[in-house]
Amino acid sequence: MIPIEEFRNENQEIRDLCNILNLVIEEFTMRNNSVVCELLDRFADRVTAHLSHEDRSVYRDLLKEHTAEADALANKFLGNTQELRRIFSEYRRDWCRKPHTESEHETYVNESRDMFKLVCERIDFEENKIFPHFS
Repeated sequence: MIPIEEFRNENQEIRDLCNILNLVIEEFTMRNNSVVCELLDRFADRVTAHLSHEDRSVYRDLLKEHTAEADALANKFLGNTQELRRIFSEYRRDWCRKPHTESEHETYVNESRDMFKLVCERIDFEENKIFPHFS
């Protein structure tokens, strides 16, 4: 049985980090702030760990069911996981590691918001489709 409550707690922490980071990335002067950089790293670490945790239990348990519904959920789940990992690997290289000009900041903010949105959509998918499947 998958630890749904544990996953929900992880999701809440990730969503909280998204909400905070969405606010602080707006300000260019926060771009290399050490506290913000720590939060961004914490966010990336939590999302990466969460995806790995789910791979080991949720995806495996869906595949064991051998039903059309479970297979469809597993395929969507895996595709989304792979896409998030790809986005994170590209995006994380730029976090607080490369100097940026103020003129590049809007692009950074937009990319960040898009990524936070994808993560929150993934959380919604888990909460509304995956977890109820195991209830």
